[in-house]
Amino acid sequence: MEVKHGTLATGIKVAEDGGDLGDIDAGWVFLGKSDIVPPDLAAAAAVHGGLRSSSAIPTWARWVLGGVGFTVVPFYNRVRNVEEEAVGYVETAVEVVEHIAEVTEKLAANVAGQLPQDGSLWKAAEEIEYIADIVDKDAEKVEAIAKKIDNFSDKIDAEVEPVIEELEKELNQ
Repeated sequence: MEVKHGTLATGIKVAEDGGDLGDIDAGWVFLGKSDIVPPDLAAAAAVHGGLRSSSAIPTWARWVLGGVGFTVVPFYNRVRNVEEEAVGYVETAVEVVEHIAEVTEKLAANVAGQLPQDGSLWKAAEEIEYIADIVDKDAEKVEAIAKKIDNFSDKIDAEVEPVIEELEKELNQ
């Protein structure tokens, strides 16, 4: 089957803005602005009303979005999993540090209560109690930061997940 100036040899018009690629390769037909197909597929498209997918996104854009989607989405999921794991480790470490600081603070207070005041051991126990109190407060600050990071990550997920789902839905059409 030979194609001449966007019309099949049978006289059926392939596409309104179709063209003849005879000077490049007579075995292919140019449909529309970007679809290059074999002549038999062009004939079938002309008979059935055109070669169009149900998507409004051009084929080349679907390929680009697919490539980006299959590259970025797994990377994003991996980063998200690492972030969740890191926040979990931080929260566990903070809980351990808080517990140790509280126990140390109580122990230092008990020891300081048993020692004579104004002695060097009493002063050392008071300093240990003070340091343990500061460590406990700092651990609480770190825990608050970890919770803020977790909340911020949840907000990012809430924004990104619908985009990823829409991309997947569009690519699966």
